[in-house]
Amino acid sequence: MKVKELNHNGLKFLVRDGFSDEKTFEEVIVGETYKRRYFDIKEGEHWIDLGGNVGAFALNVISNGATVDIYEPDPFSCQQIEKNLKLNGFDANIIQKAVVSTDLKRMTMYVGNNNQVWRNSLYKNWGNQKFTVDCIHFSEVIKNNADCCKMDIEGAEMPILEAMDIMPNKMVFEWSFDVDESLTRYRELVKRMEGKYKTVKAPNYSDAYVTWQKSWFPACANVFCYD
Repeated sequence: MKVKELNHNGLKFLVRDGFSDEKTFEEVIVGETYKRRYFDIKEGEHWIDLGGNVGAFALNVISNGATVDIYEPDPFSCQQIEKNLKLNGFDANIIQKAVVSTDLKRMTMYVGNNNQVWRNSLYKNWGNQKFTVDCIHFSEVIKNNADCCKMDIEGAEMPILEAMDIMPNKMVFEWSFDVDESLTRYRELVKRMEGKYKTVKAPNYSDAYVTWQKSWFPACANVFCYD
């Protein structure tokens, strides 16, 4: 498999030819999709990365002087995380498990089409490859509201966010409309977050719509929560 090294602002990143790794690099490291001018990673923070993929967000965290625990169920993605950490001289805890809202210890992971491993999901069957992964309940992971959390787990975030009662100090999550197109469910979740945090930055959608429209792009929304 052909692998090349990309660089941005001192961060090095390995990408596999034909995989979604380069898109991940462009969005997460170059585009800083999980950061905004009002939301940043600060030195001394501890982050929980739910959906580590190939380690791009973790590199951002560590390069800003914070620490991170990475949860990623795909063993091949975990190997890429290890390589990207080592390439940059970084260290982090990597837990090869899917974080879920159920008590199931094993679930089926559906692989994104055309090696788009950043779309791997427990909840959306892409009609492609699948494999079984180990799971851990979110209450065993999110235990301290002093921690910060990034959550991008392709639909598994929905029941977790609706049930969690210990809220991280600050949190960014991606809401997956291609798993559940209900704008009502999304709005109710945003309202719940607004009751938990002083500031919630979330995309607004016209009240004329109760479902996400197929012509809209992208099929997800990043929500930022902090005090």
